[in-house]
Amino acid sequence: MLTYPQIQLIAQQCGIDAIGCAPARCMDDQIGFMNEWIRAGYHGAMDYLERNQDKRYDIRQLVPGAQTVVVILLTWEHSGHDYHRVVKSKLYQLEQALRDAAAAQGQRLQTYEGQHLFCDSAPVLEKRWAIEAGLGYIGKNHQLIHPQWGSWVHMGELVLNEAVADIPEVRVDASYYIPGGQCGACDVCIQACPQQALSGDWDARRCIAYTTHRCTLCQQECPCNG
Repeated sequence: MLTYPQIQLIAQQCGIDAIGCAPARCMDDQIGFMNEWIRAGYHGAMDYLERNQDKRYDIRQLVPGAQTVVVILLTWEHSGHDYHRVVKSKLYQLEQALRDAAAAQGQRLQTYEGQHLFCDSAPVLEKRWAIEAGLGYIGKNHQLIHPQWGSWVHMGELVLNEAVADIPEVRVDASYYIPGGQCGACDVCIQACPQQALSGDWDARRCIAYTTHRCTLCQQECPCNG
């Protein structure tokens, strides 16, 4: 069995900026929030969010036999515009390195034979898993805020069909999941949005980044990205 410190060291050697692990579980505590957000129509034309609900909330339904979710972060500087390709490449590199480490211990890394690496490509609650793995909280700009890298990160997930030893206990409360729950009185991202897409729950229909992928004002103004 690989340990969390081993995985951290291997990830660092692979050039991954941050990594965390969390036991696979059903995130039934997120169902109410997500369903209300979708019912309000805030998801715009992203009708795929209405499908695969069982898999979205329980990664064990998406990846049979899942036991551990490994979450990686790459800064924008290291992942670039074509972040899907770069993050996926790092996930494959990490997986192979973990296989080699397990083999050196006379073991075999257990993974699902089908898809078990993800980067913005499947019904996975990526930001929620990043929180579970101790990698930050959700800001008022509805982005993951990492304590070192702020929100200038892209994330990906590697799902293992085995437990990982010595995963530190991550103590998070509901405020880490509620957008802005850890931001205090700061609302500069809300004020910076020219379309008021952040005035309540994030409204994709108003968000320039959602329609053109060319707006980062809410992140540029965030003090965590200073």
